This record gives sequence, structure tokens and C-alpha cells, in this order.
Amino acid sequence: MTRTARLLLVAAVCISTHVWADQPLKPVKVTAAEAAGPIFNRKDAQHENGKEGPTTDVTLLRSADKKVQMGMYKAGPSDTPIDSYPEDEFCYFLSGSVTLTSTDGSKVELKAGEAVAIPKGWKGRWTTSGYTKYYVVYDSGT
Repeated sequence: MTRTARLLLVAAVCISTHVWADQPLKPVKVTAAEAAGPIFNRKDAQHENGKEGPTTDVTLLRSADKKVQMGMYKAGPSDTPIDSYPEDEFCYFLSGSVTLTSTDGSKVELKAGEAVAIPKGWKGRWTTSGYTKYYVVYDSGT
């Protein structure tokens, strides 16, 4: 696991001791071996095949007020228009690649080992041949 991924997980663990009230307060660890694939076979993994293609979401932690969520996400190929990104999100990619094309035509290309912060309300297109990521999402609800 890279230094950036370790820092992200440390931040998640530190936040969890202050925000998560509906679960026992303890760190949630994901080993490199689990992140490489087996974590997506857990009983609580959410599998979907919708407009964004095949996806699997594993929530690691969620705040009591439901505004902050952290986890791992795996997606297959998709080319999805985004009318308005629903929340603020930080993503750290473990595998695959993603191209984010803003409505002004500017592109951000991401690959494994890179991260991106996407602001709530961003408009554009999310294009990928597939990826795996850690994510931290904040939804203000407004």
C-alpha cells in the first residue's frame, strides 16, 4: 500500500473515533491483500449493475449523521454523464483508470496510485474501462 493510501486510512480511523456513534469505536483495517479483491466478496458488499455499469461498494465507516462515508468501490466499464455531482468526494485509485471531462472540455486523467477531489455540483462526464478505489464522501445534504 502506498504512503497516500496509508494516510487516507489513518485519517479515516482518526475521524471514526470522533464521529461514529452507531458502531463500536475501533479502527477498521483493510490489508493490501483484501484491497486487491477479496474485500468485494464480503457479505455486506453492495453489488449493482445500473447506468454506471457493474459496481461493488463496501462501506467501511459511516457517520451517525450519515453525512460522511468511507469505503472501497469497484466499477467496470462506463461512460456516464454527470449533471451535478451529488457530494464532495476524495478518491484514491488502486487499479484501473478514469477520465473526468468537465463541461468546459478540460480533462483530468487518473490512474492507479493517483487521487482526485471532486466538488459537489461538478458537471461533466466520468469515463472508465474499470477501476478500484478508496473513497471518502461528504454530503452536506444541501
